[in-house]
Amino acid sequence: MEKPHTNNDESPKNQSSIQKIAHKKASGEINKGKIFSSMADTEHLDEAKKALDKGYKLDANPLKTEWGKVNDAKKHLKAIGPESSEYVAAQGLMNKANTREKHIERVSLDVVNQVMIKQREMLTSELEQYYVTKGIFVDVELSGPDKTYMKLSSSLFREASIDRIADGTKFFSHLKKAGFKRIILEDNEDNTWTYSFTKS
Repeated sequence: MEKPHTNNDESPKNQSSIQKIAHKKASGEINKGKIFSSMADTEHLDEAKKALDKGYKLDANPLKTEWGKVNDAKKHLKAIGPESSEYVAAQGLMNKANTREKHIERVSLDVVNQVMIKQREMLTSELEQYYVTKGIFVDVELSGPDKTYMKLSSSLFREASIDRIADGTKFFSHLKKAGFKRIILEDNEDNTWTYSFTKS
């Protein structure tokens, strides 16, 4: 007869081991906190310098630049008060850390922006392919800042059908989520319908 399977992870022995690990980790965090609070201002300043220098490596490609441990540096610098003789030096390093932080934010925003542009390009390509599979000719064109304007041109566009798209589908909502700011629909008689999206 097959013995029933028991979950060893729930055994008293393993429970005790897990508790010991958790206690050891908590004790370690407490000790770190005690060490940090007992550090002299000169030590905080020295650790901040190390944090900014460690791993810092500029590259022509901002995405490959290593910025050092900016958060760790700022943590140590904030521990140095105005009454300290190290305060002026600490503020100089804080300015350096803040400058790096701004560079990191700028690079991060640029990466997000490039991803969104690529997403809009892919969506446009998929939209064109969709119309082709339906046997409908629609010319789709991107323009505007960061390709946030989309223009759709087709001889089949009519005011009634466009109203149905705008009011009865989630087509525009989907485009807005992709970062589009303006959609222009045009027929072959120079009639245009423009929809602008604002941030909600």
